[in-house]
Amino acid sequence: MKKSFRVRLWEIIPGALTWSTIILLLIFSFRAPYVVATIVMIYSIYWLIRIFIMTSFLIRGYLRYRKEIAIDWQARMEHDFPEAWRDLYHLSIIPSYKEDISILRHTLDSIRTSKYPHDRMFVVVAFEERDKELAPQYAPILMKEYEHQFAKFMVTFHPADIPGEVRGKGPNITWAARRFQEWLDQKKINYKNVITTTLDADNRVDPQYFANVSWAFLNDPDPHHKSFQPLPMFFNNIWQVPLPVKITALSSTFWQMIQALRPHHARNFSAHAQSFYALVETDFWSVTTVVEDGHQFWRSYFRFDGNHQVVPIFVPVYQDAVQGESMYDTFREQYLQRRRWYWGASDIPIVFDHSYQNNRIPFFHKWLQFFRLAEAHYSLATQSFILLIGWLPFFVVSEFRDTVIGYNFPAVYRIVLSAAWIGMIANMTIASILVPQRPGKKSTHWLFVAREWLFAPFVMPISGIFFSAIPAIDSQTRMLFNRPFTVFNVTKKAAIPSGILIKHSPTQQ
Repeated sequence: MKKSFRVRLWEIIPGALTWSTIILLLIFSFRAPYVVATIVMIYSIYWLIRIFIMTSFLIRGYLRYRKEIAIDWQARMEHDFPEAWRDLYHLSIIPSYKEDISILRHTLDSIRTSKYPHDRMFVVVAFEERDKELAPQYAPILMKEYEHQFAKFMVTFHPADIPGEVRGKGPNITWAARRFQEWLDQKKINYKNVITTTLDADNRVDPQYFANVSWAFLNDPDPHHKSFQPLPMFFNNIWQVPLPVKITALSSTFWQMIQALRPHHARNFSAHAQSFYALVETDFWSVTTVVEDGHQFWRSYFRFDGNHQVVPIFVPVYQDAVQGESMYDTFREQYLQRRRWYWGASDIPIVFDHSYQNNRIPFFHKWLQFFRLAEAHYSLATQSFILLIGWLPFFVVSEFRDTVIGYNFPAVYRIVLSAAWIGMIANMTIASILVPQRPGKKSTHWLFVAREWLFAPFVMPISGIFFSAIPAIDSQTRMLFNRPFTVFNVTKKAAIPSGILIKHSPTQQ
């Protein structure tokens, strides 16, 4: 597709700005070490302030989670909306491409055991037609096992290689939703009464998830212009993955917990819910990007002229941390998953173009949203390298160490890093409380927790560089050279035997 000059320009700017920052810092470390040291010291203080702010949000988010997970949302919904809730239906769409049937069963069973009437629940398992080995084999099995468990259970097959579509989740769930729309029309069910949740094959909803979303939907004066974002918790296999991946998974959970208290910053992530009416109005999800979740927020935002927000839901959806067949495979898959997530930078040119053209959205609001998006991706790619390169003048320019700035730089930097330990300790404490009990004896559980407390401070910075900064730079560089992703890299998931599957409940949290 031919791109406008504005779009192509903003595809270039993020990567160019990121690379310019890193390269100029390296050059000036030799040519002007005083400038680099000053910039890095100021940035370190700014970074420290952000750590304190984010840590406060994390603590508040954890307390909010503890409060809301203890509520009986079904009872509360029936009390607050005794008649209205009976008109609501829930549709769950579960895309699958070469997933093991045990993974799909765990997800379907979590929906089946939800504390919400099954006669108000629809489920669609969306297979890919190009999966010619597993999909035809699993479809009749799942249909037989689950067709009588819900008001409607459907299996769809997304055709391969439709022109204009990427190979990804977005085209698959869009195809499934359109097929289900035909059934809704036959049954004359109002789109506005159907709340649609997209779930990955490894997602297991908390028993109270659907009741919580229903209550939030009914409690909102304008629910059709909202996305309802549950809290993702990557806990299903958290004790089966190596520490760097565990830290990466926990950081994703904590970041979403922080964002839940900053809904003006929040975007759709992974599992999320929207009314079927809103999905029809936005022509469902994008079929041209591999990051359909965050992109769906922007599609809705501009379709409704800025009248679209994210409503945080603190009842979680439990997900898998990345787990490959070997240590190397696990790290590789983690990198590829993060690189795909950070392809969300491709929203920057699209958001700029739509903001430029749409005069119906308040000027300040749309450009503030654009700035937040651009700044988030820039910081993600550069933050670790700015803090790392800051030490370079001290080591490579001997004269610099004898200057006032050079003499004081290590002391200031140590103070900043020491203060940052407050945030690190808060993260590790909440992680220790939040993560489910490790299978086995309780004493063994705390032995493993203590061991990870010991190694976590050394692993965190490494994980931040290799699983955040570098994949973010990778994605922005691809955009810079106009090499977009056209194939959705499905993250490998290890089938978890039912005997060791972690069961989640408020008492375990």
